[in-house]
Amino acid sequence: MAQTTMTNGTSSDYKELSDQIATLKKDLAGITDLLGDIGARRKDETIASAKVRAEHLRDRSSEALSEAQLRAADAQDQALEAIRRQPGTAIGIAVGIGFLAGFLSGRK
Repeated sequence: MAQTTMTNGTSSDYKELSDQIATLKKDLAGITDLLGDIGARRKDETIASAKVRAEHLRDRSSEALSEAQLRAADAQDQALEAIRRQPGTAIGIAVGIGFLAGFLSGRK
C-alpha cells in the first residue's frame, strides 16, 4: 500500500484500520459460507420431508382406492342379487330411469 500523508492520524492507525477491515472481510466471508451451508441443509431437509409426506399420501390414497373398489364390488353384488330376486321391479326401475333421462335431455 502506498503511504500518504495524514492530517488527523498516523500511518500506524491507518495500518491498524486496514488490518481490522481485512479481518472483517474474512469474518463476513465465513458468515456467508455458514449461511450457505445452513440454507443447503434446510433445502435438503425440506426435500426429504416432502418426499416422506408424498409417500405417506400415496400409501393412504392407495388404501382408499382399494377400499372404494371393495365397496363398489359389494354394491354391484347387491344390485345383481336384487335383480335376480325381483326382475320385474328391476325392469320397472330401469324403464323409469330411462324415461326420466330422456325427458330431462329432451328439454332444452
